[in-house]
Amino acid sequence: MKYFDFHGEKISRLGFGLMRLPVINDDQSAVDYDKVEEMFLYAYENGINYFDSAFPYHNGFSEKTLGKILTNNHLHDKVNVATKLFTLGIKSPDFDPRKMLDEQLSRLQQDHIDFYLMHGLHGDQWEYLCEHFDIKNYLKDLKAQGVLRHLGFSFHDTYEKFVEIIDDFDEWEFAQIQYNYLDHEYQAGDKGLAYARSKGIPLNVMEPCKGGSLIFPNYPEVEEIKKKHGLENVSNAELAFSYVFDKPGFMVVLSGMNEMSQMKENIEIANKYDNNTLSPEADAAIDEIRYLLEHSENIPCTGCRYCTAGCPMQIQIPNAFSIYNEAQKFKNPAAQKRNYDRACANIADCIECGQCQNACPQHLEIPQLLKKVREYMEG
Repeated sequence: MKYFDFHGEKISRLGFGLMRLPVINDDQSAVDYDKVEEMFLYAYENGINYFDSAFPYHNGFSEKTLGKILTNNHLHDKVNVATKLFTLGIKSPDFDPRKMLDEQLSRLQQDHIDFYLMHGLHGDQWEYLCEHFDIKNYLKDLKAQGVLRHLGFSFHDTYEKFVEIIDDFDEWEFAQIQYNYLDHEYQAGDKGLAYARSKGIPLNVMEPCKGGSLIFPNYPEVEEIKKKHGLENVSNAELAFSYVFDKPGFMVVLSGMNEMSQMKENIEIANKYDNNTLSPEADAAIDEIRYLLEHSENIPCTGCRYCTAGCPMQIQIPNAFSIYNEAQKFKNPAAQKRNYDRACANIADCIECGQCQNACPQHLEIPQLLKKVREYMEG
């Protein structure tokens, strides 16, 4: 395993993201402990020492499962545990950062957290935390006590907001952004990576394979591009990871692995690539695949939401079309299943009243397109 030198600590370049763990009967709270423990121990034995969870993952059972594994295998203080202050509910009257942290420590069965992140900052969340919870002094005090060893944030907003947040707190030691060869200009992107490097702040990567979309289980055109550049024996996962590992300034590349086969393959890839190791052939292939994806056909929905205003069944039509477009773009509906199940649970309730079609500025035949979405996403 290759490692990143973080203030004298060796942090594995590949991290195990604990958001998409194997579960029983599709119940996100029913984490399959035996499978996760097997994967965890394989990861640990093969050099992974960074494990990333968060308060809401698997309805709290990600942290609980991690804590149980650490205790049962006597691995506390032998790995780096990362988790996050869940900020989505900061404006609710019962939001209490310390109460949440205490519950996390209980779930993890630890007295400290190695890497603690403000979760998914965007909009005015950071300003609100500072104004209403004195979050800077809160974090500083807990770090001084040794409860939180390293402070960071995960991020979902513009480059400009990324710079604002970094510059507003001198105690940031790392941050986490979404990044892959399609999202290299998305949100913080390449500019954010460069700015963080200029400030001496390493970044972690989430979604290096874009939630599995870049695996392309059935995409002949992608395979033809790879063959053209002599990469027919390189997996799509390897191509995606190699692009990210190539970039200086990244500390940990997180992968939400949910099968042992993924764990084994990703460890092999992590052992193979480092900064500035991307071949010219791979770089050229990635450029062509990116162009192919950016020019793929889709449902031309603009997301104006006129169609939803009078929908008697309250179907989230733009969400359904967006999910379908992502699945079609990558020829990979399985990668969008989680989003589809969440946003489109009532799509079958469409009564074909035509209200949406009459309201659509694009004149889309929405009832028929919703059937198309269902057929594709539900097989």
